Amino acid sequence: MKSRNSLTSFYSDLPILKSTPAVVLLIALLYILLSKISSLLSINYIAISPIFPAAGLALASVLILGNRALLGIFLGAFIANIFNNINILNQEHLNLPKLVLISFFIAIGYVISSIISKYIVDRACNGRHPLHSGKNVFALLIFGSFSFSTIVALIGTSAITLGGFNSSNFWYTFKTWWLGDAIGIILITPFILSWYSKNNIKNPIKPLELIFFVLVTIFLCTIIFFKYYDLKYIIIPLLFWSAYRFGMRISTLAIILISSFAIIATAMGIGPFESDSINNSILLLDLFLSVISICSLFMSSILAERKRAYNLNKISKDRLQKNQTILESILESPKNVSIYSLNKKYQYLNFNNLHKVNMKEMNNIDIVVGMSLHECLVNKKELHDAISVLDKVFLGESITTIKRFQSNGSYWELRLNPIVNKNEKIIGATIFSTNITEKLKIEKALKKSEKKYRDIFTNSHDVIFQMDLNGNYINVSPSVEKFTEYTPEELIGQHRSVLEFDVNDEDLVSYMTNVNAGLINHERKIRTKSGLIKTVSLNAKLIYDKNGLPNHIDAIAQDITERKENEQKIALQNQKLQIQNKELEQFVYVASHDLHEPILTLKYFTDLLKDNAFDEQNPDIKQYLNFIYESSDRMQKLVKGLLDYSRIGKQVAISKENCKEIVDDAILSLSDSISKVNAKITIGELPIVNGYSVELIELFKHILTNSIEFRKKDVQLEINISAKESDHNWQFAIEDNGIGIEEHNIEKIFIIFKRLNNREEYSGIGISLAICKKIVALHGGEIWAESSFGKGTTIYFTIPKTN
Repeated sequence: MKSRNSLTSFYSDLPILKSTPAVVLLIALLYILLSKISSLLSINYIAISPIFPAAGLALASVLILGNRALLGIFLGAFIANIFNNINILNQEHLNLPKLVLISFFIAIGYVISSIISKYIVDRACNGRHPLHSGKNVFALLIFGSFSFSTIVALIGTSAITLGGFNSSNFWYTFKTWWLGDAIGIILITPFILSWYSKNNIKNPIKPLELIFFVLVTIFLCTIIFFKYYDLKYIIIPLLFWSAYRFGMRISTLAIILISSFAIIATAMGIGPFESDSINNSILLLDLFLSVISICSLFMSSILAERKRAYNLNKISKDRLQKNQTILESILESPKNVSIYSLNKKYQYLNFNNLHKVNMKEMNNIDIVVGMSLHECLVNKKELHDAISVLDKVFLGESITTIKRFQSNGSYWELRLNPIVNKNEKIIGATIFSTNITEKLKIEKALKKSEKKYRDIFTNSHDVIFQMDLNGNYINVSPSVEKFTEYTPEELIGQHRSVLEFDVNDEDLVSYMTNVNAGLINHERKIRTKSGLIKTVSLNAKLIYDKNGLPNHIDAIAQDITERKENEQKIALQNQKLQIQNKELEQFVYVASHDLHEPILTLKYFTDLLKDNAFDEQNPDIKQYLNFIYESSDRMQKLVKGLLDYSRIGKQVAISKENCKEIVDDAILSLSDSISKVNAKITIGELPIVNGYSVELIELFKHILTNSIEFRKKDVQLEINISAKESDHNWQFAIEDNGIGIEEHNIEKIFIIFKRLNNREEYSGIGISLAICKKIVALHGGEIWAESSFGKGTTIYFTIPKTN
């Protein structure tokens, strides 16, 4: 469980680090590797490195992974110290138990320092990323490195001193250890944190500039550290360049690169940090690396913080602009509503464009914000009426009124509401004004239409009726008599049960009132006066009174008895057809499947006869056998084609299919045939569709096979496959430059077993395009062909788009 201030949420969640054993193993191995690298710079007579990058790994790993990293740190430190000290001590002075105990305490020291330093950094950063700001970078590089190095150096130096390995150099060992761990943290921890962060601010990097920067850095480092030019502080402008142009990640990488040059040169005893003693060299090196690292990282964090502030300011401006746009859209969106607001001095606070246009038309005034009604309204009576209503609104009333304007004779519905500030004080009024001139005209026309409705009510063939909430008929149209044999007078006042066929049927009145819904094409059986059973389709609506309470039901009943009888007949006939089709499909499948084996047998024994039973005295026998073999072969192809045709649609699962992959599979299966004729196939952009993968592959295979079969023998075959959107479908086109089809034969090519060409010149059984037609129909599409005889053919088909 993560603590509230855990920093782990700022870092990428790599799959390998989800497993705690993998975390422990990875950290331990990396710790040992970095420790081994640092041991190359150890002072001769004690196993302490002046630069210890493993300390940076330890702090970074515990900041990223929390307590899961502690065991890895312990194991790495324990094993690394054992092996490093074994290499330094000679076998005569080697005391293995004492060495293990010292390594144990040093490893414990690294664990303790990791825990305490993480706590200090967490608190100092207030739950934010350690590289989030200059303050956080300062906390990491100063507080984090100081606390970590002090604790581990104190515990480690004490352990090796008490163990007898450092009897007279305690302060020197402590200082060297402290510097090595501190500089390791300063160099390595920011590098790991920045590259592992998932919220790192990314600067737009120009590749050429980055390459130039790397080359310049390597050149200057070579000059400064290996050519004896004391220009070490020229490195600082390089780091500022990196911080300003490339951001935190590249800056940490640049620091590692420059530090590597400096460390290697110093270890070789050359460069600007060469001194009379290795101690002084290491001290100068550490100070230099600390200065350039802290300055560079501090500047990078300041620039990142500045960029975040810039982005936040930009977002705030965009949001403000968006809110302003939304407010304007709200005011302008009601196309037929004039909206404006006034303060208590009758001055405009805001208004939409429609109100401005209306004021121009009615009063010949171009209004602006701050203008008073006294300046805008020419008609004094209209001004007096407006102020009288506004004064009531300013007292807290919400008023709706209708007013006729003398200037153009229009009628407007005015809805006035007070504007209240956050202190509950009324500061003005908002007025929504709607032109209801047309509405009043419509109401007048509506009254005129009531007479027409009455005529419809009287003369309609369907039964129009009203029913109260108790199920009693209130009003019934005259057509009910022909329908039910009851007169309207006989039904009005009667309960609906008088026409019910089954008393156990659901009470539709209760249903409508309970669920607050109407009926649409609801079918119900009724019993007429003479006892006949009829089926009706009901459309009903619940009518409410002015208080919003259910009042009665308006309904229309249509006699659908004859239609229902016809539907039953059609359903029965469809059922019979489905059974017959299923039986026919089963018969075709079984017949074609059972015929397959005897045909193979016939071909096999015919072939044997051709090879072994040839009679030289009767040469016609071999020709007869050839006839039998060729006929058997054609029959086999016909049976296989019939079997393939019957199998279409057997694949149950439909799925999203990439047509490019489907075409590639089809071409792969025909690779021998395509190579043999040296066909050139061009594939355009193809969509993803809902379909059956097996059938779609077969569809393209059969069309491509057809193009290959009916090509021109003396011209390279070219096939172009493309698709485009057409309404709600994808329209595919497979175009070739083959022999083409005569116009009067185009419709025949999709007929099963229909051949249009000489068998001796063009093989085939005439089923391929019939199979294609069935596959396209299975997908809900259409297939057709366009051709120019002698020039080529284009097969088109459609497949509905995916939702």
